[in-house]
Amino acid sequence: MNALKTDLFSAFLRTGVLKFERALNEDMSFQIGGFYTGFSPGDTDARLSGFGITPEFRYYLSEKPAPAGTYLAPNIRYMKLTVEDETTNESGSLNSFGLAINIGHQAVFKDVILIDVWLGPSYNFRNFEESTGTLDPGIATANGFGVRAGIAIGIVF
Repeated sequence: MNALKTDLFSAFLRTGVLKFERALNEDMSFQIGGFYTGFSPGDTDARLSGFGITPEFRYYLSEKPAPAGTYLAPNIRYMKLTVEDETTNESGSLNSFGLAINIGHQAVFKDVILIDVWLGPSYNFRNFEESTGTLDPGIATANGFGVRAGIAIGIVF
């Protein structure tokens, strides 16, 4: 079985997310996800743009065959983002590498529609480099623990 899905709330952040999951057997699957963002917060001229990729292994704990049921999912994420503020003529780039383990549940309805909900701790290593100005996005020193959570919707085929 395969699944194609997107994050439910990503459009509100002007971010396109696409994930593909492939069941390897009844208990395991592999998922690869990617995103592209062009987010502009509030009424500012600041813009955050870039991409990320998240490979993920899933081990299903329930009696249902993958990709349905409760699962544990160790994963890694790489992000490369650019921060620009045209008003102040400041810019910089952010590279981030994160490790996480999620617990989640994926429900499949009518053998076609799925809803995937997950939550888990993460640890991130970030590097921020200024190109111009004295831009401080507040994430340059945000190495350490965080939380990954989300809801995705999609189809099974």
